[in-house]
Amino acid sequence: MTPIETVEAFLAKLGEPGGFAAAVTEWFTPETVYENIGMSRTVGIDEALAFVAEFERGFGASAIRVETLAICAAGNTVLTERIDYVLDAKGATTATIPLMGAFELADGRITAWRDYFDTRANTE
Repeated sequence: MTPIETVEAFLAKLGEPGGFAAAVTEWFTPETVYENIGMSRTVGIDEALAFVAEFERGFGASAIRVETLAICAAGNTVLTERIDYVLDAKGATTATIPLMGAFELADGRITAWRDYFDTRANTE
C-alpha cells in the first residue's frame, strides 16, 4: 500500500461502528504520537485507545464518517483536508469537524497523526 492508500484505509475504518479503536489497534505502533493540537496528545496504542474511549463517551460517538476534501503525500507524510462527521449509535451526526491532518508513516504503520482544527466544532 502507498502512504495515501494506508491513510485512506485508516480513515475509512473510522466510519465503522467501533472502527476508531480498531483502526488505532491495526495501524498505530507502540510509539505512535497522536495529537489533537492544543487539546490532547497520546503516545502508543494504549494511551490512544484510552483517548478514543473518552472521546466516544464525551460525544456519544459510535463512528466517524470522514469526507476527504484533499489528500497529498510527500514521501511518507500524508496531508489531508477533511470534514469529520461524528455519528451516534443510530448514525445521526452529533458534530461536524472541519480540519487538516498530517500523518507520518513507516513500514505501512502510522507513527504520527496530528489534527489541526477549529475547536469550536459545529454541533447539531
